[in-house]
Amino acid sequence: MIVPEEQPVKPYRIAIEWTESNDFVFSCDYKSSVGNSSQTSIKTAHTHWFPYVQRAMGNVLKKLRKEPIAFPLFLISLAFEHRHLLSEIEELLSALHRHLNRQQGEGRYECFIRGESDKEVSG
Repeated sequence: MIVPEEQPVKPYRIAIEWTESNDFVFSCDYKSSVGNSSQTSIKTAHTHWFPYVQRAMGNVLKKLRKEPIAFPLFLISLAFEHRHLLSEIEELLSALHRHLNRQQGEGRYECFIRGESDKEVSG
């Protein structure tokens, strides 16, 4: 008897939802790469302390709201902090991919991104 190979799930939507403190929730919806998926809805919440990602996304939020940012200062900061920023992004994506590798149907991955390590996390 041949067992069909498990089909990986594929992300199809990501969302960023900011809090009042400029921390944010990163979420990724995914579904089976084959049309007939088991309709499981798994919602996972993780919390990560990523100060560089949080700061960069805070600047994105300011630009979305058409608020001024010191762009030259932002670029200089980015130039000095790019390794940290890339490392945090890689860690977030690795956590997402580990989660996706364990899934078989539809679902959502959620991760709360904090900029400060000593904030209390509710939930």
